[in-house]
Amino acid sequence: MLSYQHGYHAGNFADVIKHVTLTRLINYMTQKDKPVFYLETHSGSGLYDLRDSKSGKTGEYHQGIGLLWPQRKQWPDIFSCYRHSLINVNPNRELRYYPGSPAIAIEHFRSQDRLFFCELHPQEFACLQRLPHDGKRVFLSESDGISRLTSQLPPPERRGLIFIDPSYEVKTEYKLIPQAINSAFQRFATGVYCLWYPLVDPYCHQQLLREMNKIPVKNKLRIEFSLTPTPGSGMWGCGLWIINPPYVLAEEMKVVLTCLKSFFNPKQASFLLES
Repeated sequence: MLSYQHGYHAGNFADVIKHVTLTRLINYMTQKDKPVFYLETHSGSGLYDLRDSKSGKTGEYHQGIGLLWPQRKQWPDIFSCYRHSLINVNPNRELRYYPGSPAIAIEHFRSQDRLFFCELHPQEFACLQRLPHDGKRVFLSESDGISRLTSQLPPPERRGLIFIDPSYEVKTEYKLIPQAINSAFQRFATGVYCLWYPLVDPYCHQQLLREMNKIPVKNKLRIEFSLTPTPGSGMWGCGLWIINPPYVLAEEMKVVLTCLKSFFNPKQASFLLES
């Protein structure tokens, strides 16, 4: 959808969960010397100014990264890559910028890896084009990233991380995107796939889970974080569905989510880890 711009939501609690998870996946994928292909289907602008009008209109980051930032030196070691990405764009210690997934990926992948970012919104794509590449092999496409699942997979590198972070503005995406992932999995069954989704509509949530469970994969991890024990108005939580997750990820995310639970609505928040 061309109306969605992530700047209104940058740095919220869901971004924190999503991006800490991404750093753990990148950390695992880059432990071997062999090159990795990284594909992002919905990249956004890559870097967000928390003082601009979009962020100021919603102020969502105040209940997300804004809660964690003052205690960044006390975060568990497992947050180190995520913390470094934040400090990298906020060298003066004042929280002003929030790195999106492209900025995080460019920082933590290596020169031998190939990074492919897709973004359909023209304004978001224009911002994405200005993001420094730091000498990395970065390719940008002003296109629908879901369509690229077919054209870019399987990659010649034979090792890949596919990060899928749609807006879900159209409710049919809860069904169509899992189906697209299923098709991609048939082409590239050894890839690591990470799908983010919001907890905002109980029916759509269950529909997405049903469709993802149709993918014939043995190794998977479902992560969900809820701010409240029962659905409320708006987004009450978020989830990540990971196909072929690293064997250490479940235990790592238990540490991560236990920590984040102490910041994000601690009296009511809960999380789920399901293999």
